[in-house]
This record gives sequence, C-alpha cells and structure tokens, in this order.
Amino acid sequence: MKRVFIGSLVLLGVGMGLANPFEARFDQAWRLVKELYWDTAYNGTDWDAVGERYRARAQEVQSWEALYQLLDEMYRELGDDHSAFLSPAEARRALKGAACLPVPFPEVWEAPPPDATTLPEPEEAEPLEALEGEVHTERMGEVGYLRVPHLIDPSVPETLRSAVREFEAQGVQGYVLDLRDNPGGLALSMAEVASLFMRGVPWRIVTRTLGVMPQPTLPFWGRPDTEKPLVILTNANVHSAAEGLVGALQRAGRGVVVGERTAGNTEVILPYCFPDGAVAFVATGVLAPLNGPTWEGRGIEPDLVEPDPDRQLERALEYLHARIQER
Repeated sequence: MKRVFIGSLVLLGVGMGLANPFEARFDQAWRLVKELYWDTAYNGTDWDAVGERYRARAQEVQSWEALYQLLDEMYRELGDDHSAFLSPAEARRALKGAACLPVPFPEVWEAPPPDATTLPEPEEAEPLEALEGEVHTERMGEVGYLRVPHLIDPSVPETLRSAVREFEAQGVQGYVLDLRDNPGGLALSMAEVASLFMRGVPWRIVTRTLGVMPQPTLPFWGRPDTEKPLVILTNANVHSAAEGLVGALQRAGRGVVVGERTAGNTEVILPYCFPDGAVAFVATGVLAPLNGPTWEGRGIEPDLVEPDPDRQLERALEYLHARIQER
C-alpha cells in the first residue's frame, strides 16, 4: 500500500514510540484518515489541526470507552455521514459478522498509563441481530413488484433473480423495483441486481490509493434477465450502493425513477479492525457513474417527482400500465 509523508504525528508515533496505548491508538485512527481518506481536502477540514486538537484531549482519557467516544467525535469532523469509529460492541452490531481489514500500520507505545496496562479483552460475542426487512415480491396484475429493503445480505441478488425468472415465466409485462428507505450495502450486490435489468460497465469507483476503477454489472456480458419496462421507487433515505443501482438504471435509460431525490451518500467505506474488536470506518473511495460527476452530496433526481409516499407506488403503476399499453 502506498505511503505518504504525513508530518510530525506519524514520526512521533512510529519513530519514537508513544507514551501509552491510548495515544498509540489515537495515532493509528488519525493516520487511517490522513493516508487513506478518498478526498485529500478532507471535505474542507484541516485534518492536521483536527489531529492536534483531539490529540491533546486523548492525552487526558482514562478508559478505552472514553477514547472510542473521542475518536468517533473526531471522525465526525469530516461531516461525511459515513466515517465513524466504533467500540467493540458497536462494531459487532454494525458488521453483523462481516469481515474487515487489519490496520495497515503498527501500534507503537512505550509505557502504559495507570489501570491500562493491556488492551481490553474482546467481549463475548453477542448473537447477531437479524437484518431489518427481507426481500418481498408480489405480482400486481401485469406487474412484478420487487421490494428490496437493503443490499447488505449477499443472498439478496439471487432471491431477486429467482423472482424475476418466475415473473417472466408468468408473463408479467413490467416491473417496480422499490428501493425506498434502502440504506445500501455491498457493491457486489449492487452489481448483481443491476445485471437483472441491464449489462455493461455503468460505474467507476474513485479512490486515493488505487486511482479510478471501472465497476461492471455482474455479469456484464449477454442479455439481462428481463428487458420489460421498469420503474424504480426512491426517497431521501436511499443511500450508498442503492443509489448506485438507481443511478445506473436511470442513466442507461433502463428505468424511470419515481419518488424523491436520493440521499447523496455514495462514499465507499472500508472497515479497519483493531486487536480488541474496535473498528474504524473510513471513506476510502466514492461511487460515481462511469462518465459524469459523482452522486456524492447531490443525490439522484427522480424522473417523476412524487413526494407523497402513499402515492408513489400508484404513480409507478400508472406509468407502467401506460407503457404496457404502448407496446
């Protein structure tokens, strides 16, 4: 991984050793953003000054929990709605058993503070919480309805693929893809769900360390599972990979978007795990269309604006029935 010179804090942490593990952990958390954050302007934040200010406070903490809270407060200075620092208990709930990356530089310290001679032992794992909501499919006359509450579970694409194949066998003439309140999830799931309706390379991921990486649908060749008319339902709570799915289908002319503007949160987040189970979520990239500006901070404007949630599905069905009659 590429390294850059990042000033006195790094030299102090790596070359000289830090006074205690709290300061060493602080140094690692600060460096993760300094070296890996996708925006070298840090959303207009002076990250060096932020580090100096919070480092002074970190020297006064007396417990790991207090440090975790301080680090999360520091990450919120970025104002990106994504980057965060989680305690071990919070991390277990957030990751739900998913893998995360090791911190890419060592923790170096000289002597422990009072009552903090070792890292806290990882707490006994709690039962994983169930994901909120499952995929719901329903035939509405000539229309196949697909409700997707999240893209977190890797089984979501195959569930949708099976539903589309069944709808095709039943002879439906159009589809509603309901992504309202979808917080996003896996980029892989985004690419697989998009391939049901289109094929190609609709996205790019812009990163600081790896440059620009084109992102195809999966698979990206051949014909999609259906070419029937499609409406995508959105609102202001559509985030991340779900926004990427909306944007790809809209820009390809594959689907008409009905509802409200999406959230405009399309940063790519990577989790970095510490030995005690604490996790730093750092925005290392941003999802964007293959050609054109990123959706980050802008969101995706619907083709048919409908702010009333009770009318959105009705508007989608009205549009689809009109399209079906035209065919």
